[in-house]
Amino acid sequence: MGVEQSYSITRTKATWKPRVNEADLPFLRHRPTGSVFQFIQAERRASLSDPGRNPINELPYTDLPDGETLSEAGLDNVALINPEEAPEGFTMDYAIVGGYNNNCIKVTWTKTSQGESPVWIALKTFTGMQTKYIFPKKPNSVLFALAEDDAYVYCDKDPCLECIFMCKRGFVVYAYLEGAGIVRLPLERAEANYGRK
Repeated sequence: MGVEQSYSITRTKATWKPRVNEADLPFLRHRPTGSVFQFIQAERRASLSDPGRNPINELPYTDLPDGETLSEAGLDNVALINPEEAPEGFTMDYAIVGGYNNNCIKVTWTKTSQGESPVWIALKTFTGMQTKYIFPKKPNSVLFALAEDDAYVYCDKDPCLECIFMCKRGFVVYAYLEGAGIVRLPLERAEANYGRK
């Protein structure tokens, strides 16, 4: 008697790898208070471009007000920094885990030499974004659960072998470090040998 295959409700039904606009999530700093905001566009809907079987998801957050409008509102774009530019001691990494049925992105980090952790970590996906705040005494990792198109994978390996197909190409992790800025880590690592040794 064969083993019955069960499918998670979060498992993707997509038959083609989703694509997303290359624009980064927009982060704005309010000059008077120093607060950092994630910009969410409420005036425009998500749409598809590049007709065919593999369209690009055009997400509304790419439609920022012009620089003059932002400046008049006391807002500035927050510059993104590469992991190599982060404060001393801070490193960040990711793993794609869970296979078909429990697809997740696990983000790990080490604290800065002053013992600081990120304030929050955000994940850009094919269909939008997720943000998690980092609480005191939190272990140095967060897990972003994925569903539907965001859970698209080529295989059921757990953890992901990071093959050349890069099923999460387009995803980006952002970590806000107070006083340093937002560290940007794209999920674009690929191993020519289909997995780390």
